[in-house]
Amino acid sequence: MAAGRLVGTPVPRREDKRLLLGQARFVADISVPRMLHMALVRSTKAHAMIENIDVAKVLAAPGVRRVVIGSELADTVGALPSIDLAGPGLAACYRVLAIGKVRYVGEPVAAIFAETPFQANEAAALVEVTYRELPAVLDTEQAAATKPPSLLYEALGSNVIHTVHQNVGDVDAAFAAAHRVFEDTYRIHRYVASPMETRGVLADPTGRAGRITLYTSTQFPHLVRAFLAAVLGMAETDLHVVAPDVGGGFGVKCEFYPEEVLAVWAAKALERPVKWLETRAEHFVATTHAREQVHRMRAAVDEDGIVTAVTLESLTNNGAAAATLSVTPASISSAMLRGPYRIPNYRAKSESVVTNKTPLAVYRGAGHPQAVLCMELTMDRIAREMGVDRVELRRRNMLTPADMPSDRGTEIVLAGKVIYDSGDYGESLARALELAGWSKRDELAEDAKRRGKLLGIGIACLVEETAIGPYETGDVRVDGVGKVTVFTGASPHGQGTATAIAQLVADELEIDIDRIVVRHGDTDVIPDGVGTFASRGGAIGGAAARLAARKVREKALIVAAEMLQASPGDLVWSEGEARAPNGASATLATIAARATAWNSMPKGLSSFNLAEESHFQVPGIAFANATHICQVEIDPETGELNVTGYAVVHDCGTVINPMIVEGQVIGGIAQGLGGTLFEEIRYDEAGQPLTQGFGDYLLPTAADMPRTIRSGSMQTPSPLNPFGMKGAGEGGTTGSVAAISGAVADALAPLGVRVTSDGPFTPPLVLGLVKSAARTVAA
Repeated sequence: MAAGRLVGTPVPRREDKRLLLGQARFVADISVPRMLHMALVRSTKAHAMIENIDVAKVLAAPGVRRVVIGSELADTVGALPSIDLAGPGLAACYRVLAIGKVRYVGEPVAAIFAETPFQANEAAALVEVTYRELPAVLDTEQAAATKPPSLLYEALGSNVIHTVHQNVGDVDAAFAAAHRVFEDTYRIHRYVASPMETRGVLADPTGRAGRITLYTSTQFPHLVRAFLAAVLGMAETDLHVVAPDVGGGFGVKCEFYPEEVLAVWAAKALERPVKWLETRAEHFVATTHAREQVHRMRAAVDEDGIVTAVTLESLTNNGAAAATLSVTPASISSAMLRGPYRIPNYRAKSESVVTNKTPLAVYRGAGHPQAVLCMELTMDRIAREMGVDRVELRRRNMLTPADMPSDRGTEIVLAGKVIYDSGDYGESLARALELAGWSKRDELAEDAKRRGKLLGIGIACLVEETAIGPYETGDVRVDGVGKVTVFTGASPHGQGTATAIAQLVADELEIDIDRIVVRHGDTDVIPDGVGTFASRGGAIGGAAARLAARKVREKALIVAAEMLQASPGDLVWSEGEARAPNGASATLATIAARATAWNSMPKGLSSFNLAEESHFQVPGIAFANATHICQVEIDPETGELNVTGYAVVHDCGTVINPMIVEGQVIGGIAQGLGGTLFEEIRYDEAGQPLTQGFGDYLLPTAADMPRTIRSGSMQTPSPLNPFGMKGAGEGGTTGSVAAISGAVADALAPLGVRVTSDGPFTPPLVLGLVKSAARTVAA
């Protein structure tokens, strides 16, 4: 493939060969001499006072070298940080080990360190904990209304840990003048990301001067280093954090967990390496959950179906503690509720509440899927009850390119003001309708009816926050043979980001991509970085890397000018060479060799070596958009549901690699399908998890996906990024939840059923909805 022409082409992922050949190196693959193994004793109660922890039997167990409980660490190990939360709610932050009280099944109560994993687990079973049970608070609305003595954190005086307000325009006047008002309560259920690799850590204290290296399955190693230093009272320079290959993250590894702290603390205290690998059973109770929210939404509409105002009162069930990113889901869902629609008046109050469930945090989409679900189901209801075509209703309410940039008047915690930068939402809708064969929907419905099926088609139009800051680091270095190493502060975990970054750098230097190596995930290799989340890896990490490569190219021209006895301004950079008007040239390799400290410093330079670093600071949020259209068939006799067609058009600005973008979108659709049709974390009335493994937590398989997904793309470049890029990692999930739910709603609407949730639409649930409609008709 020609150098300088890679951006926008489907370059095969360069990460895959070593993964497919089994050459990946995950935390589980790493071992060091004299390694101890950690096992956690976890609470078996949802809400209880700890009356006693008896570890006498443990200390005598074979291979045990240390056992520790929360009270021993209370004065030396701080609470885990919550970076999007401020004020009194910080009292709900995670403790490394429970002190005095447990608040969810799975909360760490004690840690065992032994010579082998078997010995650690056997010893953990010997710990005897005496509890005095307290009433469990599980229901989201009940938690918000609960008063003493049924509080999780008595010092707060409430189970509400944070409230987000959004206020735009004159809402009361708009409702007073409304032709009709539509009101619904939408419920989004709880589920959890299921990456192939569970979490794992290995803390090694055998570095020089006791410096500790932590290998951890994380999406942000640099932030883990900072958090560890703060919690343990250490200097960041005494910590080296490495994220090796990470087998999927999806947001749950964009968190800082007690196990990371415990491993480092123990490695330091015992002067031996400490390793812990999460079991899949632990994952269901110890890794953050996602999604669970309740939204009470009202919409004011005029005679033409124009939505003039919306109000939102929402509750997010944050589980038992404030995680690293605890109120982001509530903030995003409230700030982004109106999506691509004008809706000039808006008021929202969004509360985050604690309950006796596993803590909840971000998961692919982080609040966007909930917002899109509520808005799109509301749009469908308005269209249905006012007799307006639902596509036409959307078009009437939709922002246009002439409205850009569009200040929405809302704000997202950590990210800032919501100002849509660019996008043509109407064109996205039009292209998706064409891909989906919208004009044939009546024929499809008749065919389904002849076969005894109910056909439903759902539409989801979305705008999502991507490529958030505050910055990312790129470092590009050229060696004496012309090989280029790119160091990025982004920390990819399967998205193809390294390939995309290599494409950007190859284009900037006009060299073959095979000459480029991308390194990441190591705080010693690149000391400064942020990480990978919020669809920022390619757009922000890639921009920083390309800007660094540009500086390298500019520096190379200065060096080459001396070599070729020309002025830098007279040189032309082409195909990895500096070329003079007289035909003389210098290759990247020869320029790099000249720039080393073995030679005198070329005039006009202030540093040796062909190596440059760049920090790209983000001036604002880049907003991607998409339209999803889903077709389902439901068997009213059994409740069985099949997704029979799917079309999506995604706009992430300048596309680096269309194959990677398409893969991200389709993968996101699979996760949205899993959440709406199968996946659910359930508890009994006492707060005991009823979902304990893949035996009762179903994931989608290839057989559950639609046979074909028709995908298209648009490119409306972002003015906030020097290369026009936006994020592409989460839109597939964000749109599919609403599109699938909307399709179910459309299929059941003729029966008089109104869908106000995201499922999961299992056969028993669907059959129950069909039967309830039949009973209503009979009555």
